[in-house]
Amino acid sequence: MPSAEQMPEIIKVERIAPGGSGIARLSTGEVVFVESTAPGDEIEVAHIERRKGIAHARVERLLSAGPGRVAPICPHAQQCGGCDFMHLSLEAQREAKLAMLEDALRRVGDSPQGNVPVGFVPSDEPVGYRSRCRLHTNSNGDVGFLAARSKQLVVPAQCAVASPGINAALSALAQVNPAARRALSFCEQIELREAANEPRLVARLVPKPKACLTAENYTPLFPPGTRVVVAGQPDEALLVQRFRLPGSVEMVVPAAAFTQVNQFINQKLVSAVLDAVARHEVCTFLDAYAGAGNFTLPLLAHGLKGEAMDMHAAGVYCARSVARDRGWSFDGFQVGDARKLMTALVRAKREFDLVLLDPPRDGSKDVLQVALQLKPKLILLVACDPVALARDLRALVNAGGQVEKLTVFDMFPHTHHFETLAEVSV
Repeated sequence: MPSAEQMPEIIKVERIAPGGSGIARLSTGEVVFVESTAPGDEIEVAHIERRKGIAHARVERLLSAGPGRVAPICPHAQQCGGCDFMHLSLEAQREAKLAMLEDALRRVGDSPQGNVPVGFVPSDEPVGYRSRCRLHTNSNGDVGFLAARSKQLVVPAQCAVASPGINAALSALAQVNPAARRALSFCEQIELREAANEPRLVARLVPKPKACLTAENYTPLFPPGTRVVVAGQPDEALLVQRFRLPGSVEMVVPAAAFTQVNQFINQKLVSAVLDAVARHEVCTFLDAYAGAGNFTLPLLAHGLKGEAMDMHAAGVYCARSVARDRGWSFDGFQVGDARKLMTALVRAKREFDLVLLDPPRDGSKDVLQVALQLKPKLILLVACDPVALARDLRALVNAGGQVEKLTVFDMFPHTHHFETLAEVSV
């Protein structure tokens, strides 16, 4: 007799959790998380597994589909770990993302937004939008994406959400000869990034431990015109691409520096920041996680004066160079830990009208209290994790802030990920 943990059970998916899995209830009333499901799906599950006290199950059979379920447009959708929402219609994805944010705000943030409605900015390009991706390799030299919750490799010749240049590279890598495939096996990862201007396609090779790679040896494996660089080598910081931003601004980005994967939505996100600045009559700003200047450069172009900082020197140096070349007035570009640098500004009795925070996934918890000591009248939070955002907004509201506007930007169509811009007056 199978254990109770393995007995098949028919359940119905209620909604989508912040992590992207469907939420349902077992016959005992216990909540269970099930991947690759849609609200309203009636499914048969078995093999209940508990991780950290939370029940997870896999779909054995789909008995009836929920109203938002569609056939995925990619044949690899069920195996690849990338597009976990491709089985949902775009409208169902929108509803799921809004529900995920509102659930996090209610449970974690104690609804810090009050009655402020949550806006949604869709992507005009739900396919072919991804201008940056990370490929993995195996010991055979195969190149592809990791399967969901696995180190198994999925090797597609094309990716539905990748840009044309990246798909050209995928196709070329899928057709290399055995000798070239052996050479690829010495790469831990291959990072591809496409820009509108030359060099359009950059391939950054991350070598395996003790492997010694030469960029020139790998260049013939990629489409003509691809610039290849090896991570950690001296010329890595010299290879840059240019990305257009609102306000007739071009951001110069080194090969290793961060850029948003969806340039279409990034334009709208930056424009929303500029709109908030205009409405609040901001004159000075601090951009605490500035990268290569995604927000800093458009703010300077619009006549504001401010300071930018980031841990990664190459991006900061490029942003500083662009600002100097354009003759924009700025207070400084600093390299280092945001909390330490902001604390130094507090000690120097510096104040800014705006503090802009676009932190990593963990959120802004380490810098919020320091940010408030800079006496801003506006704090803008850009967040890719709804739970971290809810926590940060609760802290700001508890400190006297007021959430004025919340907007979801669909930066990653066909996945459960999204960006949220929160405007908080202080």
